[in-house]
Amino acid sequence: MIKNYTRRAGYNFRWPEIILFILLFLIFIVLGTGVGLVAANLKRLPSLAPIDGYTGVRYWEFPTKVYDSKGELLAEFFELKRELASLSQVPQHLVNAFIAIEDTDFYHHRGISLRGIGRALWVNLKAGRIEEGASTITQQLAKVLFLTSDKTYSRKFQEALLAIQIERKYTKEEILERYLNKIYFGHGTYGVGAAANFYFGKKVAELNLAESALLAGLPKAPNYFSPFLRPEAAKRRQAVVLTRMAALGFITPEEAKAAKHSLFRDTLKEPQDNPAFKRTITINKAPYFVEYIRQQLEDHYGDAAIYKGGLRIYTTLDLNIQRIAQHALWEGLKELNKDKKPGSPKIEGALIAIEPATGHIKAMVGGSGFIKKNQLNRVTQAKRQPGSAFKPFLYTAAIDADFTPVSILYDAPVSFKISGAKTWEPTNYDGKFHGNVTLRMALEKSINVASIKLMEKVGPNQVIKYAHAMGIESPLTPNLSLTLGTSEVAPLEMAVAYSVFANQGIKVEPMSIKFIEDQEGNLLEENIPLEQEVLSKETAYIMTSLMEGVVRRGTAASSVGSKINRPCAGKTGTTDNYVDAWFAGYTPNLTAVVWVGYDRDRKSLGRGQSGGIVAAPIWADFMQEALKDVPPYEFNAPRNVSFAAIDRESGLLATDKGNNVIREVFMRGTEPAGYTGAASTNEVDTAGNIEEEVLMEEIYKQKSVDAEQRMLEKLRMEE
Repeated sequence: MIKNYTRRAGYNFRWPEIILFILLFLIFIVLGTGVGLVAANLKRLPSLAPIDGYTGVRYWEFPTKVYDSKGELLAEFFELKRELASLSQVPQHLVNAFIAIEDTDFYHHRGISLRGIGRALWVNLKAGRIEEGASTITQQLAKVLFLTSDKTYSRKFQEALLAIQIERKYTKEEILERYLNKIYFGHGTYGVGAAANFYFGKKVAELNLAESALLAGLPKAPNYFSPFLRPEAAKRRQAVVLTRMAALGFITPEEAKAAKHSLFRDTLKEPQDNPAFKRTITINKAPYFVEYIRQQLEDHYGDAAIYKGGLRIYTTLDLNIQRIAQHALWEGLKELNKDKKPGSPKIEGALIAIEPATGHIKAMVGGSGFIKKNQLNRVTQAKRQPGSAFKPFLYTAAIDADFTPVSILYDAPVSFKISGAKTWEPTNYDGKFHGNVTLRMALEKSINVASIKLMEKVGPNQVIKYAHAMGIESPLTPNLSLTLGTSEVAPLEMAVAYSVFANQGIKVEPMSIKFIEDQEGNLLEENIPLEQEVLSKETAYIMTSLMEGVVRRGTAASSVGSKINRPCAGKTGTTDNYVDAWFAGYTPNLTAVVWVGYDRDRKSLGRGQSGGIVAAPIWADFMQEALKDVPPYEFNAPRNVSFAAIDRESGLLATDKGNNVIREVFMRGTEPAGYTGAASTNEVDTAGNIEEEVLMEEIYKQKSVDAEQRMLEKLRMEE
């Protein structure tokens, strides 16, 4: 019994059974390891949420688009250019081209292709390294969305798992659409939408068969097959795609042959001649303004959101007004620089336009042209002395200090002892003194000495208080010369402050961005006008009336008043030795400021090149064109002002209707009580004023060129 048992026991452990046992054991180990590996990798796989709605900067990089106030595209910020295209927009021959060259079994597999894996495995084993992949379109989508480009088996394993998950959750159409919008086509373009625009200047729906075949061949090696960089290689690759499409029955051999010959003959040209090639340059129709926007976005959102986040920035700019502003400034500077020698410093300038009621920036031109060596935005970044364009802040403080437009100032020689310096003896531009002058006349004629005496009465600190309240943010030095504009300010600050006059005493913070949306259309930011009452309506209106006089009879009469056939007001500004020339002015619905000068070394523009001669004509050309389709609006007088017929020289109530009689405005109850007598003691030579009124009458009613020229010569001596 024992012997038989031993034989039976030995029989149970024969070699075939042992080998089978070992194999089964190894299989269980492999299966267990595989299951564990799959489980471990599944836990590490990312969420598929980015596929749902093109969300996440990490996964879908989109350019930020900047629009003007009417929805016209101004600019794009991007590192990687992408334009979304729905599958319904993609022509069938483009879909077929990708299926043919990238994944023949796309509509039949579940994410991975066993046949493709076997073929690639054999090639790689022979090469001793990974030479060929077997990635399906689904695997490629998984890789470009979630994985690196490392050629390792672990990465391929993760890619396969992700592909299977993607296929289980999404339809073939959804997968294909995401794939076509994600892949890289070279030259910074991502997705078929951007590629169609870049290479052919077309929408993706407009692509023909030849163009589709070329695009389908690019993702394998975009730079190598670029039709711009390697046209022959691109042509060969396109032929491979077309041949493959014909072999699969997507097109006929005849269609393939025709497409091979049409593309390079009819569509593509040399890179330097191809309009599409030039599309690598960022769209930018208002460069100074767009850079101003970009800097604001950078502070609040960061570079990643700006260049990859697909933000939609809706701005306040009016592109039509912007174009008019650019033309007016650039043509004006071109004329001023026409006699300059090559290489010599050029006269520069700036123009800013704001809507007074909203603070919306409607135009911003920061110089003569936004190029690599000329990107300084002089509207915001260059601070210059404003000259007499600063005087309205003094006169505003004076009106609130119970002065009226007919208050008398004595314009006569004066000297001031300045601590640690020589005696200061200010003069007027014309080198003359005018005796008793009204507040109105002092501002209209930009009389320096009378204004300095007014500053002495009102006080520099009080004037600074008003200037800051109205929108001047730059530091201001509290001295008497402040009224001559000796403290530096930026054109944008001046535009904000002058808008207070136009907006009946209400200051509105300047606004460049109305609202911002993300890629999905969700509202991220919305701005509303920030208002603050800083002047009474009455004071604002009286100042407007005074500056209407500057335009009608004063230093801007010839350059502005004779050209603008609508109510407007403003002030010229010129600094010592004609270094800076300004005009700041407004209508009821638009404020604009122009500055002209050299960037460095306080170089003179030339004798006589005052604000009225240099800057004001640019302002007039801009406003005339910008408002040509806008009805002329009057400045509305508030209820608490009154009007009276006043003699311009004496400042008293007029007894007749002579040339020196004007309709003057007052705070109700501050009108003068006396009348102009026959024996006036005012030390004013009225001959010049009468002459001026006659000239202005000729200019306004007869449009006399000779009268305008005589007025121009007169103004050259007066500012």
